[in-house]
Amino acid sequence: MLEKALYNRLFEYVNNNKLLTGQQYGFRKKFSTEDAIFKLTHKVLNAFNNGTKVCGIFCDLEKAFDSVNHSLLIKKLQYYGIKGKSKSLLKSYITNRYQRVQIENSTLNTKVVSRWTKVKHGVPQGSILGPLLFLLYINDFPNSITYKATPILFADDTSIIISRPNTHLLQNDLTKIFEKITKCFQENSLSLNLCKTYLMHFCSNNKNG
Repeated sequence: MLEKALYNRLFEYVNNNKLLTGQQYGFRKKFSTEDAIFKLTHKVLNAFNNGTKVCGIFCDLEKAFDSVNHSLLIKKLQYYGIKGKSKSLLKSYITNRYQRVQIENSTLNTKVVSRWTKVKHGVPQGSILGPLLFLLYINDFPNSITYKATPILFADDTSIIISRPNTHLLQNDLTKIFEKITKCFQENSLSLNLCKTYLMHFCSNNKNG
């Protein structure tokens, strides 16, 4: 099967060259939700121990897998060294796809099918290649904010931990970081669902701490 062969080749290349950021915990062997939670908890507790203020931004992306820009994804694959036939095969796999919707009414025993429409964005969901392509697509995101905060990613779920010595610095940098991540997502054709994106201030019950 072509898709399986493409996946195996891409997976081997990505692993051998250690391309994926260490902040990504989704769809990876030896990485799990427990690892992501442990890192987040460790960062928060470490801030408590150091007597610093700590917050978390928990981002929700709207239809992240469906929003992947094909042209940008191809450019990123090339940046990571995926060229020649491998690039051509992956480009052929991603682009020129069509889809339609079928609605069935069991009561009336009728079926309605829409016209075929070209898919202009997104990676194929339900495929084995889709998740890996998405990880490569957002792989550069943590580099944009690591000097200011600690990003923890699980596929399209993004948590960002910020710790500062005092409340004034924390509030000041929170604004800058939020502007930075919003711009980063926009540049990648991704958008935050502000209704499901939260800011959480962590605090200890230890009044002596």
